[in-house]
Amino acid sequence: MAKQLTRRDFLIMTSAAAALAACGGTGASRAASPSPGGKLPKGPVTVTMFVFLGGDLGKMPKAFAQDYMSRHRNVKIEIYEDSNTVGYPKMLAAKQTTPNQPLVNFGFFNAQTTAQGILDGMWNRLDYDAMSNVKDVLPIFRREDRYGIGVGSDQLGLVYNTRLISPAPTSWTDLWDSKYKGKVTFFDYYWYPVYIAAKMNGGGLQNMQPGWDFWKAHAKQIRTIVTSNPQYLDVLSNGTAPLTSYFNGTALQWKGGGAPLEYVPPREGAISVPVYLQSVQGNTNDQNEVVTDIINQMLSPKWNQQWAVTSVEVPTNQKVQLPDAMRSLPAFQRATVEKLQTVDWTVVARNNADWRQKWDQDIKANI
Repeated sequence: MAKQLTRRDFLIMTSAAAALAACGGTGASRAASPSPGGKLPKGPVTVTMFVFLGGDLGKMPKAFAQDYMSRHRNVKIEIYEDSNTVGYPKMLAAKQTTPNQPLVNFGFFNAQTTAQGILDGMWNRLDYDAMSNVKDVLPIFRREDRYGIGVGSDQLGLVYNTRLISPAPTSWTDLWDSKYKGKVTFFDYYWYPVYIAAKMNGGGLQNMQPGWDFWKAHAKQIRTIVTSNPQYLDVLSNGTAPLTSYFNGTALQWKGGGAPLEYVPPREGAISVPVYLQSVQGNTNDQNEVVTDIINQMLSPKWNQQWAVTSVEVPTNQKVQLPDAMRSLPAFQRATVEKLQTVDWTVVARNNADWRQKWDQDIKANI
């Protein structure tokens, strides 16, 4: 097996270098944009941005920071790089000890961390009405509670071995179709197919019991449970279990590395797994003004395009033009994006421990 593609490799493969050049030099004005409220603080303001650590995920935020500071000489943007898993507990510790001196002032957070942050009172509500680019953000990326706003989204659908499964699966129901009995694999504690089964059997995220009952009865569909991405890749590629549900972005990297795999958005709709831009509680008024302006500008077509390409995610701004090689992929088709299913991640955060126990009892014990 050839090495797995890094996000940098994927960009090269899809000629995204040209797209990135376009992001930075398409003739877009470099003049200072007006703030959401019409005025930004005149005095010096320093804000710290949380940026994902690893791969090319820091490229867009760092390029944006340099561009923004060149247009706002009184603003200093410091970069804090970490994973949400490691960095968020540090943010929570700072909130508990020095609530008016947050570790970071804003940044990029996955859906699970966003949900946990709501429970912990970590975020500020964003003033969507004062953010000019929100009007172009697809509705599924706006939040009714306004705790953050989506900047991009990976998605969960079907992944299959093209050498062993033909024709391609098309529906979530293929995961429990009898013709695939003993051919399915999942990551451990993977509640998504349980949610889908619950939804199709009279339940949903708030009532997962129909899903647990369904998969308890269909547990023999599952050949094996995996606990790491390398193990996942091996099981799918060598034919041990040629069908699963997983992330489009990961499947693309596996395919780019030579694996005989393909991603398919189910006809009922893939599950959106968004990344949110958040403003953190404890900011000063001046910091909040600057952070709101920064988030608004990051949602512009220019910067949202650069994030989508470097993160290999669906962009949130409807005006973004993706490179042809990305735009032609099933995950990035407009019809796919419009059918993405959204999840209440706060419900997930509240129930995750119980779901892990149910996974052990109802699924793993019956495979």
